[in-house]
Amino acid sequence: MLSLDINTVIIIAIALVVGGVLAFVGVLIQWSLRKARPPAKEPAPEMPAAAQPPEVRAEEKLYEEVPEAAPAAEIPPPIEAVAPPPAPPEPAPKPREAKPPVRIGVGLRKTRENFLGRIKAAITGSKKTDEIYEGLEEALIAADVGVDASMKIVEAVRAKLGSDSRPDVIRDALKAEIARILDAAYRAPADPGDSPLVVMMVGVNGVGKTTTVAKLAAKFKADLGSVIVAAADTFRAAAIEQLQVWCDRVGAEMIKQSQGSDPAAVAFDAVRAAVARKARAVLIDTAGRLQTKVNLMEELKKIARVVGRELPGAPHETWLVLDANTGQNALSQAKLFGDSVPLTGVVLAKLDSTAKGGVVIAIAERLKVPVRFVGLGEGLGDLREFDPREFVEALFEAGDGEKTSGSYAA
Repeated sequence: MLSLDINTVIIIAIALVVGGVLAFVGVLIQWSLRKARPPAKEPAPEMPAAAQPPEVRAEEKLYEEVPEAAPAAEIPPPIEAVAPPPAPPEPAPKPREAKPPVRIGVGLRKTRENFLGRIKAAITGSKKTDEIYEGLEEALIAADVGVDASMKIVEAVRAKLGSDSRPDVIRDALKAEIARILDAAYRAPADPGDSPLVVMMVGVNGVGKTTTVAKLAAKFKADLGSVIVAAADTFRAAAIEQLQVWCDRVGAEMIKQSQGSDPAAVAFDAVRAAVARKARAVLIDTAGRLQTKVNLMEELKKIARVVGRELPGAPHETWLVLDANTGQNALSQAKLFGDSVPLTGVVLAKLDSTAKGGVVIAIAERLKVPVRFVGLGEGLGDLREFDPREFVEALFEAGDGEKTSGSYAA
């Protein structure tokens, strides 16, 4: 048996004592804590789900087991987007309606009032045949038909009717004779084929020639195509500038030189340019001149010769511009101009402002030259192609109660 040292025995004894004390202290602590704890309550009976407060049920739902997600259904392929049909285009705004052209009947109002009043007085004022035809002759002369033409018309009507003095019959015979004279003077305009139509405009100062050239340029551009205007009036101050303003307004090209240049050279350049550029028409505005100035009239012959060398057959038309207010003086102008250059037509300006429209009949009867256009107003569209039959109908319109057809195309 092993002998233990005294010190070892003391240490073991002390350890046992200390251990026992510690164990006793631990038991005391547990007993004190058990005494301070309140007695446990019996669990409350479980309430039915319907009786539970909403907040309790909501809280319980937080802990409910989430069911497994059902397998996703097959997703169909995306539908290809289809563009909506294009919206119908918005209707274009309606163009402004053009001002209707002046009817020939309106333009002849002053002449008709003067003419028809006298005709009616002549054929209804007497039953004697001689007095009736004397009254007819006076009515025609007052309308500026001219003495010679008036006598010829009355004689033709009297020869056709004999002693028949019925007013309606006389009026119808008079209409037919005037229409015959106008038809006899008519001739078709020149046809230059593929070449540009060259028209030389002549006339005295103050008849409205430059304005007429501009109106014709607007009409030719609308009907034929491109138009070139030759500013061959190089004598009158500001004539070139005035014509340039008109050409800019109607959209026509103008060939010009400085004031005082040779008019024939300007006309030559215009015709050459028209051929090179395939223009459809050339209008040559010549200087206004008195028909009694021989040297100036010779200038017209030179212009005609020069353009004829550049384009054979040109000028295809030579039109004399007359002021309808001049009456019988227009016949003198037409005769002297016709002696210098062959006239192929007449443009009668300002017909709407005169009571002397009968000069149309005098020109046709005496000169055998057709009236190509008549001016019935200041607008560009108021220069109207002349139709002999419609002129006669308009002249007698009030007497017959007939209406003009309105077929005058601007």
